[in-house]
Amino acid sequence: MTTYLPELGISDLVHAVESRDWSVVDQRLGEQQFERLGLDRALRIASDLALRHGSLRGLRVLDVGCNNGLVAKTLAALGCNVVGIDNGDVDNQGLYSDLHSQTQRAGFEFHRQDLSDFLASDDRYWDCILLLSVTHHWESGYAMSGERRYSDDDIRNLLATLFARTRASIYYECPAKEPGFDAGFGVNFLLRYCSELPKMRTLGHTIGPNGYPREFWALDME
Repeated sequence: MTTYLPELGISDLVHAVESRDWSVVDQRLGEQQFERLGLDRALRIASDLALRHGSLRGLRVLDVGCNNGLVAKTLAALGCNVVGIDNGDVDNQGLYSDLHSQTQRAGFEFHRQDLSDFLASDDRYWDCILLLSVTHHWESGYAMSGERRYSDDDIRNLLATLFARTRASIYYECPAKEPGFDAGFGVNFLLRYCSELPKMRTLGHTIGPNGYPREFWALDME
C-alpha cells in the first residue's frame, strides 16, 4: 500500500520548527503527490492545543492509526511527547519500517501494534488522543475489507478505555457523507457505542484522500 500522506522525516520537521526555515519541508512536499494533505490536521490540532494549554511543550499525545506518522511527527517537532500506533495490516511496501528508526527522537515513539493489545499492555494516560479517520474501520475492517474488525462489545470497551485515559481532548475525524456512509455517520457511530458523550466542539471539515469532506471534532473531557 502507498500511503496518501506525504513522507516527511522528523529531523526535517524539527529543523523547520527550530530554525523557522521551512524550505526543506516545502521542497519535500513539492516532490510528492499529496503535498499538504495531513498537515492541515496536524496544524489545526496544534493550534487548538496551544489555545487551550498555552504551550504544546510536554503534552502527551496518542495517535491511533498513525499511518506514516506525519501528524505524530509534526506534533512531536512542535514539542509534544507523541506515541503513534498502527497495526500495519495493510502495509506491503515497508510503510512503517522507517518509523522504527525515528522512534524516541524529539518526543516521538512508534509501536506497530493493534489498539486493543496496546491498551492492554500500556496503562499511560494522555492529554489528548487522535482518532483521525480510524474508528469507521473498526466496524467493517480497513477499507470495508472485514480484516481485523471489532465486535460491538470490543468497540464499546475501546471507546470507554480511551475516554477514561484522556485528560483533555480526543480529536475525532470521521466520514461525513460519502459512498458507504450516511450524513451524520461520525456522531451516530459514537452514540451507538457510548451511553454518554463528552462535550463536542466542531473544528470544521477536512478533506479526505478521496476528495470528500470529513467532519472534525474535539471531544472535551474537561
